[in-house]
Amino acid sequence: MAATNRQQLTNTLVEFYNRPVAQVSLELFLSIMAVIFFAVFAIRPTLVTMSDLVKELEGKRELDTQLSQKIASLATVQTQYQTAQDQIKVLDEALPSSPEMIKTLKIIEKIASEGELAISSINIAEIPVDSSVDGPEKLKRVSFPISVTVEGDYQSIREFVEQLQNSRRTLATESVAFSLVEKQGTKTLQSTITLAAPYFGK
Repeated sequence: MAATNRQQLTNTLVEFYNRPVAQVSLELFLSIMAVIFFAVFAIRPTLVTMSDLVKELEGKRELDTQLSQKIASLATVQTQYQTAQDQIKVLDEALPSSPEMIKTLKIIEKIASEGELAISSINIAEIPVDSSVDGPEKLKRVSFPISVTVEGDYQSIREFVEQLQNSRRTLATESVAFSLVEKQGTKTLQSTITLAAPYFGK
């Protein structure tokens, strides 16, 4: 009985696969499998390459955006620098990157001359060392003291001190001392002014 059932099942399958519909279905199945095979093993490298190119293109677009932003920032900074360039020069003159001792003394002498004051003496306790060659990152704000003794009337001396404070070159007045001196039988008002000239140095 079992052998008869197997024989009938075999005959039924043979008859089914001998039909044109079954043959077409088998060919279609094999065709689909072939397409899938080629898609996986032949088209896959192309797809991977395309994916990498898309990622690279997105990265370059992002880099281009960042570069455009940096260029815009540099243009803005350049405009601001050109606007503030004159102010930077004034700042360098007010607080130089080196002592500029000779120039500072000439400024003091010029202000005294314009106020018709006679300079009796100018003393500098210690000659400052020009340390600007060491690089600005190693420098800090320091100052060197200047002691100036002038002769004249009180109003002229007062205006002299005010002119020193208003000078473009920063000069800090630390002390002002007055005294009367007698020269050839005439008493003259004398003032000793201690100044601090700041600059960037060690």
